Amino acid sequence: MGALLLLEGSVEAQNLNTSARQLPQGSLKVSAYYQGEQDQALNFNVNNSGSCSSPNGSVGFGCDQSGSVEAKGHGGQGLVKMVYQPWDSFQYYAVGGLGSYSLNVPSTTITNQLTGDTPGWILGAGVKAVLAADTQFTPAIAVDASLTHSQYAFNRRFPGGGSPTQNNDVNQQLGLWQYQVAIEASHLFTIVDAVTKQEQKETGLALVNPSIKLEPYGGVKWTRTQADLHDLQDGSHAGGQQDTISPFVGLRIPAYDHEAFFAEASFVDGYVYSGGMEIRFK
Repeated sequence: MGALLLLEGSVEAQNLNTSARQLPQGSLKVSAYYQGEQDQALNFNVNNSGSCSSPNGSVGFGCDQSGSVEAKGHGGQGLVKMVYQPWDSFQYYAVGGLGSYSLNVPSTTITNQLTGDTPGWILGAGVKAVLAADTQFTPAIAVDASLTHSQYAFNRRFPGGGSPTQNNDVNQQLGLWQYQVAIEASHLFTIVDAVTKQEQKETGLALVNPSIKLEPYGGVKWTRTQADLHDLQDGSHAGGQQDTISPFVGLRIPAYDHEAFFAEASFVDGYVYSGGMEIRFK
């Protein structure tokens, strides 16, 4: 742990999982979804002038490494998000859930993977300002700002080589503070069955309209992640921050007036993907 002077990376950028659409005044919307991360890049700035081995079973870099060393993170969380719009323009929300995260840390000749048996947790809050409402000719535009904190405990490492008798027990804790601002746009498209429209024209009857609604959305988000890797055995810390700008795309599929399904993904410094269902109570 003493080999790390700075840890920085775009870890766990949060998906928005909502379009830019304005909700009716007094609406409460609840979303349940899964979010996963794959191959998320973390850059460790190493100034390794100490010994080649870390004390107390901690995971360190090789004694001949210095400068920027890339690590990879993987994880997944089950989350619940509550969105409330009391008035016309602003939506306020809170998000929370449980999940797991693992970290691949390279050494001189092997790669150690840090994992934990205890689920980690994530809590966050934010606000969205709807700048323009969705109309027949123009998309909705919104700005979203959020603060999220997550924490994961690591108790094992899996070395990519070495002696089978090597001690693989660790006691480390990864804490992440994340500040995020996003600009997004969305538009609701209604696709009507052409056969039904022709039948309505010929018969003059008001038939059931088998329309399909699709609401694609997307935008760009700026994320600042402050990370702290705390060794609970020797008390040492390694931490830092990094700013990342990444695009995102999503699709919301209304099932009924108050229910919808959605999926979203972003692609910078690894992959973040999510999907779930929302229910609006007003």
